[in-house]
Amino acid sequence: MAEENKNPVGRPRTEIDVDKLRSICLLNCTMPEIAAYLEIPLRTLEDKVRENSEYQAIIKEGRERGKLSVRRKQFQIMESDNSVTMAIWLGKQLLGQRDKHDVVTEDKTGQKLTEAFDIIAQMARNKADDEDA
Repeated sequence: MAEENKNPVGRPRTEIDVDKLRSICLLNCTMPEIAAYLEIPLRTLEDKVRENSEYQAIIKEGRERGKLSVRRKQFQIMESDNSVTMAIWLGKQLLGQRDKHDVVTEDKTGQKLTEAFDIIAQMARNKADDEDA
């Protein structure tokens, strides 16, 4: 006959509050931040998430919804404040737009860049010769 009133061995089983997990993931928190919020060790959280596909899905969905909230707020700022800066930033992020930075390899006279470096090197040699004299 087995004893039913045996003392449990080890630590008590840690349960994750799914509602708290959902709410914290909306803020795109890191795993250490989530663990701190849930008041559980990071290792325990990582183990539970690795073992439980429901937790993985909650974290992924929460983070994606959090990104959506940020994007919504950015558009609100752009529209309500008529923010050119925000419009440019969103264009770069969402549309792949960029500032144009062309590298000029020739000056207006058509002289090649390597020739310009040769001229600078000759000037440095001349200056060194003048200092030695």
